[in-house]
Amino acid sequence: MKSIQKRSCDVLIEDKPVQPPYPINLPYQEINVGFGRGSSDLNCPTANIDIPKDNDDLNKNLPTGVYFGVCKLRPNSHNLEKTKQKRVLSNNEVEVNKGIHLKDECEIDTKLPCVLSIGYNITYDDNQIKSRSLEVHILKDFEHKFYGAEMQLTILGYIRPEIKFNSLDELMEGIEIDKQVASEVLTWQSFQNI
Repeated sequence: MKSIQKRSCDVLIEDKPVQPPYPINLPYQEINVGFGRGSSDLNCPTANIDIPKDNDDLNKNLPTGVYFGVCKLRPNSHNLEKTKQKRVLSNNEVEVNKGIHLKDECEIDTKLPCVLSIGYNITYDDNQIKSRSLEVHILKDFEHKFYGAEMQLTILGYIRPEIKFNSLDELMEGIEIDKQVASEVLTWQSFQNI
């Protein structure tokens, strides 16, 4: 049986059928404009979505940390009108294009591998973050951003707890390992048919 545990902080992940509480399925919801640090600071752009308040698996049963899963994207079905929106911690304006470019990038509603963080961004020492955030990095390159598009997410497993890194360089190294772990695990048979 295949297994992986790259660091002492990682849990052991085995190639065996998914065990509860996984898979955790979140319905399609709009991708929010975040802080922009994933792209600008960490070379790891993220699609941020809200944690549904009524989802006990996410709110009570899952610890903060890094997870792996699959997601699907589609243009916003409610409104395709482009808008501008300011980032939370800066005055940078970004285009919320509702995912109109997705057809050029990938097949809509196709499963895409991802790694995600559920937590408080503790390495940044943000007093701004009062509730847990859910930040999804899709393991695929995109030509255009897709703020305002809709994402469906299936969480398949846990990689490691949230860690306060000593520097952004250490955080970036940790993220790269997280991406490697998720990329490898998601090729295993146990996670192919979910």
